[in-house]
Amino acid sequence: MDEKLKYRDFELEDFLNDEFFIQWVKNPGEETNHFWLKWIENNPDKRPLVQQAKEIITMVDYKERYVLSDQAYMDLYEDIVEKSHQRKSDGKQFQWSGWHKTAAILLLVFSTVYGIDLLNKRNQPETEIAKTISWLTVDNPAGQKYRFQLPDGTLVHLNASSKIEYPETFDENHRTIRMQGEAYFDVKKDASRPFIIEDEQNQIKVLGTSFNLKNTGDFELALVEGKVEVADASGDVITLMPNEMLIKEKNGKVSKTGFNPLEVLGWRDQYLIFKDDSFDEVIAKLENWFGVDIQTDLKVDSNWSYSGVYHNKPVNYVLDGISISSEFTYTINKNTVTISNP
Repeated sequence: MDEKLKYRDFELEDFLNDEFFIQWVKNPGEETNHFWLKWIENNPDKRPLVQQAKEIITMVDYKERYVLSDQAYMDLYEDIVEKSHQRKSDGKQFQWSGWHKTAAILLLVFSTVYGIDLLNKRNQPETEIAKTISWLTVDNPAGQKYRFQLPDGTLVHLNASSKIEYPETFDENHRTIRMQGEAYFDVKKDASRPFIIEDEQNQIKVLGTSFNLKNTGDFELALVEGKVEVADASGDVITLMPNEMLIKEKNGKVSKTGFNPLEVLGWRDQYLIFKDDSFDEVIAKLENWFGVDIQTDLKVDSNWSYSGVYHNKPVNYVLDGISISSEFTYTINKNTVTISNP
């Protein structure tokens, strides 16, 4: 049976019993991340169900205290009750499977925690209740890119080796997320709720705009459309207008410049770009772009640099292009690339 069709028909208990899905939730790796992130992208209507299954599996793992959301608890309970009253085609009462027996035990645990949590909520001010909102994480490994929507409709292109954390539901006053790595945002306009991105050093505030943010060492924010305010830890605010780029280097230097859209935004459309990159920079880009491990003892001149543009090409094609000017040979064994002298 076609794998995609099989998962397309899954219900909650099917995901909870699927070893490949459980492996992804508990120990995500390159293979499982590639499959499930792509599958969710192609089946966005299944995202709530997948998230619900992930919550349950995380709870069972007991790695940290976790409370199911009210809706997730009720949905799980109703699903089990419904199945317990189903009858087979021969008229006999449906017998609970091993999963349903396990679920019944889990519900006892959930209901105990849920009841305690509910009593605590009654004695909490609204500001403390708001803190119990679940946060979700999209974490891309090297070699993977992912496009998805946040709860408010904001479109996000997440680059490789990047992570975004966001609440399951934004509150009434603002839309705050956290990120590491690189992402392009097309923010849904909402004048009453500013969109805020937080990292360790900066806070980016927008209403409705499009921009690219990269915070892998240096902080680089390129504004395509709209208006952005960037505040640092000391409270200083810098405002950007369209076609402006703010760069904050690790040494503290701050500058505002224009930018080349292809060089800054091309990664969204599968453009791999080298511009006077050193050998170490080329290796780092290749490893991140393709999700490979490159081993080399190649000696290059200190002035060595490489420039080139590749659109949606495989790793061997790119290596061929670089090797022409650099005179090296390479071998590929699964995800390991070895570069050596000819």
